[in-house]
Amino acid sequence: MALSILTVLGLVLLKLSLSILHPRQWVLQQTLSDAYLTYERARAERIPFGDLLGSSSPWPAFPTTTSSEVEIGRLPGNTLVTGTVVRTRIADTANYPIDGGTGTTALNPAAMKVWKAHSVLTYKISNRTYVKSRTVLRSQ
Repeated sequence: MALSILTVLGLVLLKLSLSILHPRQWVLQQTLSDAYLTYERARAERIPFGDLLGSSSPWPAFPTTTSSEVEIGRLPGNTLVTGTVVRTRIADTANYPIDGGTGTTALNPAAMKVWKAHSVLTYKISNRTYVKSRTVLRSQ
């Protein structure tokens, strides 16, 4: 009788300890993807403006996109987490037509060039697909 009670108590405690670990796994997964997107944001902020608008830019002009497989990080147990990053850049509507917008000198008297560098990260963990994005506003 005592052995049965101890066995049941042990199983209940095991189940409780496993239910505590699940939220920690989710936080770890979110931290991995946020860290990678911080890298994407920093890259979009530090690229020279001429290179951002160039023909070999990592962020091509919308509707064209570039896609690449990336390693986001590793989970406990050395489980590799990979994802796909899709990049594009979108011109602000106030830009002059030569710069991809529909603006005029009345709308944009300073002749500002404003672009949004948009990155979308898609990754899969345990048969669940996650999507996150970051947008960086660049102007000149």
